[in-house]
Amino acid sequence: MTAGDETTEAAGTDPWAAYLPGQELVPAYLTSRFAAQYRAIVEVMLEAQDTSLTGMSFDEIGARLRAWLGERVESAVADRLVRDEVFPLDGRLDSLVNWGVLTRWQEPARTGEDFLRRRDRFQLTPVAARLHAFWTQELGSDEDAAADLTLAPRAIHDRLHQFAVAVRERRFPAAAAEYQQIITLQHGMAVAARTWQRSLAHALSGAPDPGKQEILWRTLQSYVGMWGEQVDIYTPTVAALIDELEPLLSEQIWRTCVRGALPPDAADAIVEPQVRRWVGTWTALRGWFAGGDGQARRLRRQLRDLVAPWARNMHILMDTGGALTRRSELLALARSIERAPDDESAWRMWDTAVGVFSARHLLVPAEGADEHAVAWADAEPAPITARFREHGHRAAVGKRTKAIDNSAGRAAARRARSAARAQRLAAEAELRTRSGTSMSTWAPLTEPQLEVLLDFLAVARARHGEPRRIAVTEDGRWQITLTGPPGGATTTLETAGGRFVTRDWFFELEPALS
Repeated sequence: MTAGDETTEAAGTDPWAAYLPGQELVPAYLTSRFAAQYRAIVEVMLEAQDTSLTGMSFDEIGARLRAWLGERVESAVADRLVRDEVFPLDGRLDSLVNWGVLTRWQEPARTGEDFLRRRDRFQLTPVAARLHAFWTQELGSDEDAAADLTLAPRAIHDRLHQFAVAVRERRFPAAAAEYQQIITLQHGMAVAARTWQRSLAHALSGAPDPGKQEILWRTLQSYVGMWGEQVDIYTPTVAALIDELEPLLSEQIWRTCVRGALPPDAADAIVEPQVRRWVGTWTALRGWFAGGDGQARRLRRQLRDLVAPWARNMHILMDTGGALTRRSELLALARSIERAPDDESAWRMWDTAVGVFSARHLLVPAEGADEHAVAWADAEPAPITARFREHGHRAAVGKRTKAIDNSAGRAAARRARSAARAQRLAAEAELRTRSGTSMSTWAPLTEPQLEVLLDFLAVARARHGEPRRIAVTEDGRWQITLTGPPGGATTTLETAGGRFVTRDWFFELEPALS
């Protein structure tokens, strides 16, 4: 089969191709019916670029493919997969060259032996290398790249302030330096937001399952741990700076700022694309933070509204609604059938479990004296009463079926509730010892302590008032007082599961007055 046979579509000419870019053959190796073989070749060559700057020879590709397979499957399986009748390497490489995935050239022959050996060398084209790197990147790469954005809104606020000062003082190189940092931060925030959006869209589609619930929980924790609360803290001040600077930033000012970051003799062909990029970043910042319905606040509301469906789906997955299932019995039956010595025994187990038996003979009194000698196959049909048709034989002996004993499960649930209550009481006692201190002075928190603290913060922050907020918990046991820090300072609390960024509240916890 040729490369064209694998990718040919219906005959004819696409009229769009005369006006717009059309067919691109580089990704064809991902859609071919031999995609697994092609992807293995490209994966091997992409890995080789870390150690070889001059491509790979035909023999090197074959040897590395065998080693690559040996790392993933058994040795016997790898040997079978690289046979010529299964994996014609020469033909696969020709197809990749025709698609523009590989570049092929020949080494010069310097000795007589060079003329007798195959001197072809192969290297990935730049487009193919970038495509495969993008295709195979880890799912968590965006989250890893965004992990340094813990204080991104505050950093954007600080850099914007310095940018405004430099623009007013007409120190355009300094303004350019500040704005270049803003571009990097805004890009990182956009990458993180896109990652969360993709995760939410996938996890909220279709029926809930444990995998989707885990994605939702990780997304929510990632947002809170990076810069969730700071969106509320710094959005008003960032929006005010944007509104204040907007009248000053004419097209000429933008062009002067860009030239401050470039050599004095930079050509207009270089300056103009940068101006458009800088203005685009400014437009994105305005869309993020300015206005009462900025994208930052909309994302925060979307993630806030995620808590209810997450909790509801967890209830659906964990609660059986009182229904009893036969899952454990079916698993035991499956294990027994799997361990049966032969197929006949396995079928006998199955027939017994589901009640599939051969025909049963009922003893019906004979009407004539000689009918006892007639074979059952030759005898006339006997009438079967409705009682037998509905119920069949019922034994009046034997043990009564036992009801399912749920006492062990109920006892385990009681123990779990008692342990959770003990953990919460211990966490409350520990937070009580931290009353009268600022959160920036706190030691790391355990998971139970963080959960209790989040409950306290939610109760207190529901109360309006600046800089002091006072509230009583729903059970009436505790009075929480939060006093805001001067200047809106923030702090980061270390926990076993990550970091929690919040205002540097002065925290007070007292028993509520009865």
